[in-house]
Amino acid sequence: MQDDTYSDPALEPMNDSAPLPDNDKIMSDVEQDPQPISVRDHTEIANKVLPDLDLEVETFDVFHWEILDWRGLEKRTHSPEFEIGGYKWKILMFPHGNNQTEYTSIYLEFSDQAAQPQGWHVCAQFALLISNPNDPTEYAFHNAQHRFTAEEADWGFTRFHEVRKLTSIDDHRAHPLVQDNRTLITAIVRVMKDPTGVLWHSFVNYDSKKTTGFVGLKNQGATCYMNSLFQSLYCTNYFRKVVYQIPTENDEPTKSVALALQRVFYNLQYSDAPVGTTELTKSFGWDSLEAFNQHDVQEFNRVLQDNLESKMKNTPADGAINKLFLGKMKSYIKCINVDYESSRVEDYYDIQLNVKGCNNLEESFKEYITEETLEGDNKYMAEGFGLQDAKKGVIFESFPPVLHLQLKRFEFDMMRETTVKVGVWNYRINDRHEFPLEIDLEPYLSAAADKSKPHKYILQGVLVHSGDLSGGHYFAFVKPTKDASWLKFDDDRVTPATLKEVLEENYGGEPQGLNALNSRPNIRTIKRFTNAYMLVYLRECMMDEILNDVTTADIPPHLKRRLDEERLVMEQKRKERSEMHLYMKTYIITDETFAKYQGFDLASFDEKAGETPAYLSYRTKKDDTLESFKNALCENLGVPADHIRLWILVNRQNRTVRPDAPILDADYQLTMEQLREKSQPSQANLRLYLEVATRFENDQPVFPGPPSPRSTSILIFIKMFDVETQSIYGLGHLYVEKNGKVGDIIPTINSMAGFEKETPLLLFEEIKPTMIDRMDTRQTFIRAEIQDGDVICVQKSISDEKAQAIRSQHQFPTVPDFLDYLLKRVTVQFKPRYGTGTGGQFDLTLSRSMLYDVVAAKVGEKLNAAPQNIRFTAPGVSGTPKTVIRHLQSSTLLEMIQSAVYNGANLPTLFYEVLDISLSELETKKQVKVTVLTPTLSDEAMYDLVLPKDKKIAELLQALETKGVKFESETGTRLPRIYEAVQNKFIRELDMGDPISSLTDSAYCTLYAEEIPEEETTAGEDDFYILVFHYQKETNRTHSVPFKFLVKKDEPFVETKKRLQKRTGMDDKDWARVKFTIASSYSATPIDDDEFKLSDHQFSKDEHLGLDHVDKTGKASRVVTHACNLSSFPFHQLPKMMLYKLVVLGDGGVGKPISCLDPYFHSNASGGDNSSEYDTNEVKPERPIDSFTKLTAVEKLRVLFESHRHEQYYYVYYPNDRPTNRLYEQPRSVATDIK
Repeated sequence: MQDDTYSDPALEPMNDSAPLPDNDKIMSDVEQDPQPISVRDHTEIANKVLPDLDLEVETFDVFHWEILDWRGLEKRTHSPEFEIGGYKWKILMFPHGNNQTEYTSIYLEFSDQAAQPQGWHVCAQFALLISNPNDPTEYAFHNAQHRFTAEEADWGFTRFHEVRKLTSIDDHRAHPLVQDNRTLITAIVRVMKDPTGVLWHSFVNYDSKKTTGFVGLKNQGATCYMNSLFQSLYCTNYFRKVVYQIPTENDEPTKSVALALQRVFYNLQYSDAPVGTTELTKSFGWDSLEAFNQHDVQEFNRVLQDNLESKMKNTPADGAINKLFLGKMKSYIKCINVDYESSRVEDYYDIQLNVKGCNNLEESFKEYITEETLEGDNKYMAEGFGLQDAKKGVIFESFPPVLHLQLKRFEFDMMRETTVKVGVWNYRINDRHEFPLEIDLEPYLSAAADKSKPHKYILQGVLVHSGDLSGGHYFAFVKPTKDASWLKFDDDRVTPATLKEVLEENYGGEPQGLNALNSRPNIRTIKRFTNAYMLVYLRECMMDEILNDVTTADIPPHLKRRLDEERLVMEQKRKERSEMHLYMKTYIITDETFAKYQGFDLASFDEKAGETPAYLSYRTKKDDTLESFKNALCENLGVPADHIRLWILVNRQNRTVRPDAPILDADYQLTMEQLREKSQPSQANLRLYLEVATRFENDQPVFPGPPSPRSTSILIFIKMFDVETQSIYGLGHLYVEKNGKVGDIIPTINSMAGFEKETPLLLFEEIKPTMIDRMDTRQTFIRAEIQDGDVICVQKSISDEKAQAIRSQHQFPTVPDFLDYLLKRVTVQFKPRYGTGTGGQFDLTLSRSMLYDVVAAKVGEKLNAAPQNIRFTAPGVSGTPKTVIRHLQSSTLLEMIQSAVYNGANLPTLFYEVLDISLSELETKKQVKVTVLTPTLSDEAMYDLVLPKDKKIAELLQALETKGVKFESETGTRLPRIYEAVQNKFIRELDMGDPISSLTDSAYCTLYAEEIPEEETTAGEDDFYILVFHYQKETNRTHSVPFKFLVKKDEPFVETKKRLQKRTGMDDKDWARVKFTIASSYSATPIDDDEFKLSDHQFSKDEHLGLDHVDKTGKASRVVTHACNLSSFPFHQLPKMMLYKLVVLGDGGVGKPISCLDPYFHSNASGGDNSSEYDTNEVKPERPIDSFTKLTAVEKLRVLFESHRHEQYYYVYYPNDRPTNRLYEQPRSVATDIK
């Protein structure tokens, strides 16, 4: 029985501080009307108590239930059955409450289930009222809407009205609702039409494939933006066919974007369940954390298309991306009074259209091509004609078959908080902006464009963002075929959609009423915007080709074969999982498995160890008898059944696992599960030792009697430690006499090991991993407390001199030494710090107690390098080299790997580098990493140098020359420039006389060496220098190499661009996509005029020339984004790890990071979680810590910033991707620059 939470506005008015009711359960109550309405006035009362959902009503009716004996009603009572909309209904009432006694409970019940087909549903909006029997204008009501199904056949209100108030009056009512033991219950029901079949669906057990023929994509955390794009591309059938044509037979899914996308498309086509995209994101080089970062859809699409284009080269698919998505536009300046025009034609893959100031898509296109008049002080300098009045504009030369339109829903603004400048704020534009189902784009084409075929475009996709600036959710509406209905692709769910959902609900603007189709409405509107940000239009005359069906013939055979094989494996695993409760695992140790095992006990049963198990594993049915299992085992091993005996392995109190006793003959009739419960009830699996007879009488195997106080023999196991090979292995088992001396078994062991009979041996008892005791060979076994199942380790006796020599080789001379190594061993992954390194990546198994020098010796042995020249670096959170591990002779490997961050990897990782000098010598020298740029800025080569700290920059250049560095530009000065950059921005140029010690020692700083261009040697008096940097869409997303650039007096920008392209080394294709801006920290002004002169602009200290283009590495650093949503709550309430780190960059941005903000935001903390990463001092606030923790975020930031005005602060936080009732849902890191 379903219900809604009680609320009575007449008695308890709802306000903003009141808790919200469940979103799915909406109700209201009576309000005082100037002209009371009677519950008998059906139309008027329905309009009052039922809100307009803007849905088509199939049937409407009202039913009254007159109750003449209220006190005589049963605890659970039904009204007479009534019919509305061809369905039978009842009112279900609990006069004194359902599961409580304070409130009357009333529900509407669908009572016609028997007559309905399987899978039936009825959507109804209804209100339930209770009114005075004599005055029907005195009433209370609640309303709701519900999808009635077999699982939810009733719906209503558990807390409908307080029982004690039904018979009383108050300031709001002149008469009680129950008077003279009588009352009237009314049901007002609107049966609604369900245009999609999923109206008010709970989506429990919903089948997307069955309902729509399509399946969704799983969300990895914040990949909804990616899912919406992929579903749109998937439904662009021509694109899907092109992707299938890319050769990928020899590729790996996690390393090939093309293959991973093929697999996703294939699974979307043939799978019945939502499809995962983990392989695809891994193919981008993303780790699991990166999947929690939302990326810009436009730039993500371009990176994807570029990757696919490169893979398509010289294949049947070559050029297909351009054919499908590429259009051309012309930028021009045309003189009004003279015959002169300057123009250039550029490629585009999408069009960014303004929303602000435009009511619809047509107005956005008109605004896009609107001409600007250049006149007055803004006249155009026409070559040969001087200053002229001119028209400047853009016109389209062609539109692609598939047109992607980006609606600009975000803008930049300045936000100020008293005297503190918080920074640039990205704000959301929610203006209403309509887009049509079809649009004629011919009016926006140039006169010279090819118009032989119509340019009518049909809407095929709408990509939507719902949320606000702090986060949100992405989904898509797509019309898969020309005649299909619209579908909504929302991550793993695909549902039918109405035209209203596609258009009206995504135009933007303030919400109009309730969103009845998508959810059950709430009584209060949350400020949350939902609107289209990307539109997909198809050219109507090419739709048949673009949407032509994708058949099996279009799919590469290798792809289908590989996925079919994987599917069969998955189905087998699924079957095994479903039958898992019928089976158990049985582990068998034999003398053969013991001989191959290196470790403690007879075997390790830790399946997570990642090593080949030293035992036999069988999947056995729980109801099989031990007898049948034994027979099958013997058949498998080729041993007669009467030649073996099985022992139970038990856990001893010292946490070892040893044989305890042989299984009795009577127990062989037990089932495997019964035997496990009897002998090993705490274990999920059965563990046994298989003993093979070694003694025979009259050809019959003979086994010693089972352990007992009367038995004279003991079963022991022997391990042999080989000092030469540094290995230990099992020799086998022995039966020894209890009263025999330990030394008596030495000849037998020598014989088992193949040694001379008189070879001296040392014997040790392996009591437990941390206790390996030397045995006295003169003692008896019973005196030495040896019992069945004990393990004795032996080795050849060696001299003290040989033992010392073995230790000098960092090896282990005795059993206790070697077993201590096994106990403390850890496999460490070593990676070269720079590039592939001389030895590449490798793993070494070492002891955690090894000292730094021993670890270096082991690595040096692997690399054939001098150990004293090897330096180690621990990785940071991102998995990249972070902190150099200080060389201390007392440091152990455990301490070294504890300073590393595992970052979710299975193995601890250390980075290594082989220096040209020893670590001791390095103390007087400085390691310098230089990136040499020649012949262009795109040609990078990295060099590692070690230079005396007191030397000059000139010596650095000499060191580069010795490594063969030559500057190779076509026309250059051959004179070097050494400069530093932080976050891809030029910071300072160094003089040749500057000391090496002055170089910035920071992971954020890059040192560059380039050849000074020849043009700088001929600079005029009026020429000057500016700084240039690359960024991607936002000036805070910097990438590539920044540089210093000469501005020539009165040089038109068209000529400036040629010099810039030559300097950067970018090819024509990439250069055509570059946009130019004059950029500062807070703004970016486009440069669209080829005749513009940089020399005319008065550059401020903060302004640079910006090159805006896609970073093909996909790793553009985000230096500045803004955390203004953190401004209203106390920081001490944040989860501790949400506060990451504060970085101080003084002296023009060059400096060292300091510890995180945790000491200020958590009064209990003495330091930040990541403060150990930094070797610098903590910043202290000017206020006492106890009062500081009570401040809001903005107040705290102000205290810190006012104390350090000269420095730049970078603060990292994790915003939520989807608004919830919690502060944060999914983490993603964003750096914030607040000055």
